[in-house]
Amino acid sequence: MLKFDRSLKFSDLDEEITNLWSLSGDKILSIENNYDHKKGAPVFTSSGKYTTRGWTEWTQGFEYGSA
Repeated sequence: MLKFDRSLKFSDLDEEITNLWSLSGDKILSIENNYDHKKGAPVFTSSGKYTTRGWTEWTQGFEYGSA
């Protein structure tokens, strides 16, 4: 069961949300600059490196939608 803190405001999360988008952006730029997209979708990791899988709308949408 979820418990809601009704006193929490969106502004209380500003720092965390800013950090989330900063980290997300860094990861996406790393994929863009270091990953060979001809290999497939970079959605899984092996030994800290992205590995190949076939593209899906969701995975490609994540890359472009979050950029």
